[in-house]
Amino acid sequence: MVTKKIRIAAWAMLIAQAGIILTGGIVRLTGSGLGCSDWPKCTPDSLVATSEMGIHGAIEFGNRLLAVALAILGVGIALLLWKGRKQRPDLFWLNIGLLAIVPVQAVVGGITVWTKLNPWVVAGHFVPSAVAVGVAAYFVRRTYDTGVRLNIKAPAPLPTLGWIILGLTAIIVIFGVLTTGAGPHSGSTISTRNNLDNIWITRLHAAPVWLLVIATISALVIARKKAQTAMVAPLIVLLIVEIAQGIIGYVQYALGVPELLVALHMVGLSATIAASVAVLDSAYPRSTDVSTDRSVPVVS
Repeated sequence: MVTKKIRIAAWAMLIAQAGIILTGGIVRLTGSGLGCSDWPKCTPDSLVATSEMGIHGAIEFGNRLLAVALAILGVGIALLLWKGRKQRPDLFWLNIGLLAIVPVQAVVGGITVWTKLNPWVVAGHFVPSAVAVGVAAYFVRRTYDTGVRLNIKAPAPLPTLGWIILGLTAIIVIFGVLTTGAGPHSGSTISTRNNLDNIWITRLHAAPVWLLVIATISALVIARKKAQTAMVAPLIVLLIVEIAQGIIGYVQYALGVPELLVALHMVGLSATIAASVAVLDSAYPRSTDVSTDRSVPVVS
């Protein structure tokens, strides 16, 4: 079984991964993308932000510090899982995967600075963070079971709908970063845009959102009809998040994408990713009974 300490650490990892997305958004929304003009140093002459660099340097360097904190958290979780890695290799390697994303993101972040926030590179910098949120959500769910797969799954078509929901979420993420690259918040006054038509890319971004809502409602109706209680709660959470995201999205578009609403929309995106992963995972139940686990020792 997994201890409460591991479970709390897994939740901390999920929150931190979502926090990286939010703080990265704040960097862009405040025009602080080049607050640190160099990488891996903040400037050619200083590793850290200095008072002369002002608020933009502090915001950009703060985002870098959060990435360091994320790496430290990953190492700490690895140490917690080390003794029980043979009993729960799934947890151990999920955390290692999340830890491995940190240096990859650091390098891509450096390229982002070197290219003066090229919108295509910025998009490439965001996608691994979105993936990390999904993996972290899966990591959290694994701490609530024994790791033993059951030879059952939710009745058709619920597993298929789960994959459709996750696939649509991935498409929404891609169109979201393209919409951002076409929008007004570039992260710096000298940064270019991706030259996509802002109105059309926004409409394309909205299309899979509506499909996601339809798929979620359909899955929820079927799950209730087939008494799949394990799927009902994740689907309700996902639907609530989708409605909130839709309202924020349309309001921010109507108001000219104000910074606060954009930041809230990014928080909602992390919630959407996590909830979509939970929906799909709930279609493939695992044992929560320690007596069914081949390895009874506690993972502490």
